[in-house]
Amino acid sequence: MKKNLTKIIFSICIIPIIGFYIWSNLLSISILLILILDSFTLKIIPTLIKKIASDFIYQIVKYAYIIILPVVFAIFFRTFFFDVYFVPSSSMERTLFPNDYVLVNKISYGVKLPKHLRNVAVIGGFFNPPENEYDLYNSLNAFKKLEREDIVVFKAVDDSDKFLIKRIIGMPSETIRIKQTKIFVNSHKLEEKDNYSYNYIYHQENNVSLIKNFSNKEFSELDDTKKRVLKKDKKEKPNYNYFLFPTIKQNLWTRDNYGKLTIPKKGMKIKLTEENIAIYNSVVIKFENVNLKKLKKQFYTFKNNYYFMMGDNRHNSIDSRSYGFIPESYIQGKMIVVF
Repeated sequence: MKKNLTKIIFSICIIPIIGFYIWSNLLSISILLILILDSFTLKIIPTLIKKIASDFIYQIVKYAYIIILPVVFAIFFRTFFFDVYFVPSSSMERTLFPNDYVLVNKISYGVKLPKHLRNVAVIGGFFNPPENEYDLYNSLNAFKKLEREDIVVFKAVDDSDKFLIKRIIGMPSETIRIKQTKIFVNSHKLEEKDNYSYNYIYHQENNVSLIKNFSNKEFSELDDTKKRVLKKDKKEKPNYNYFLFPTIKQNLWTRDNYGKLTIPKKGMKIKLTEENIAIYNSVVIKFENVNLKKLKKQFYTFKNNYYFMMGDNRHNSIDSRSYGFIPESYIQGKMIVVF
């Protein structure tokens, strides 16, 4: 009876493993899952090892398996399903706060498979990071599409080990522009959320400004007397202490008056002009391994989708206005809950 039950359990559990293989095309991981399933049900492999190995070797293998198995499960779950990330800064206040943790859905939005051991969940810290290497992930098919206003976790594009949390503002192929802090996508003004926050000047003397930060909701709840004292800290002139992407616009744009800038989309073709090369070359060199300056063509077709990210704390966020576009392969997933 017990033997028949284990066969039934094995037969039932093998179905999702087959489904996993069809979806991921990862044969080695699928075989590993079958071996783990066998160790809990039919026990064909453990029995075989016990027969051909000495009792001492069998005990070593047994306890090594017991120790390693939880690590394997943790890596598998955090890579393919859900993971927890730490909020490192105030760039998303009043939506998220420093020291918050967010749970991220990975499976629905395209699992990102690390190409280097450094980026593997759980064990990555034991390995050295790849230097000047930006092709870090392979993407599996997604079940849902990322949308504007989604809060996502993504790998930093500055060759560091950091993961950042921002909101998607611009989608592939869209044109983004910021006028007096207001965002326009394809010339349409985006609606402001209550928890977007800005810096306001409440006192200014001898080129020194005293600043408070208010969300849109907090500002709307102030009485008229207080509102008249406050002035939104809009940057009208370039600030060289605030690095802007692309560098050729550093003396023309500001964090509050930015663009127009078109976000690359996979398959999108651009004419190679001196300005286009200056805008896109750093991105294409990193993530598509092509130097536009060396191309003997009039046009270039992008190989990847890219996104434009911004923090909800608009005046205290280092985001795509500074470091540029985020390739889709770097986006780990969408935030589903904060705790």
